[in-house]
Amino acid sequence: MSAEVTILRAPAAHSLADLARIAAEPLRRCGAELALVFGSYARGTADAYSDLDLLVVLRTDRPPTERWPLLRELLDALPVAADLLVYTPEELALGLERRLGIFDAIAREGVFVYARAGG
Repeated sequence: MSAEVTILRAPAAHSLADLARIAAEPLRRCGAELALVFGSYARGTADAYSDLDLLVVLRTDRPPTERWPLLRELLDALPVAADLLVYTPEELALGLERRLGIFDAIAREGVFVYARAGG
């Protein structure tokens, strides 16, 4: 006996364009140079249970574990859960060049959602 299972997935409540618009001002205020989305939102497969995979590029001397507070306003503004990665421009360049870990997915499917004006 065979049973078919159909899983209905609710669509995402917010489009990538909506999330980019919401994130723009907090990204500007924290001094971000770039922001890229990857994962289900970048692929267009996000649903109501998807989180936002977001990479933010900042010029900072802070070690990685101390960068989160710089983006508190961004996390508070987003209406969806977010997995946030924060890298310096140099770290991003090295990761993309070597396609290290998550950088391979970012190189394949990353979508720019923010770039600093004049940058």
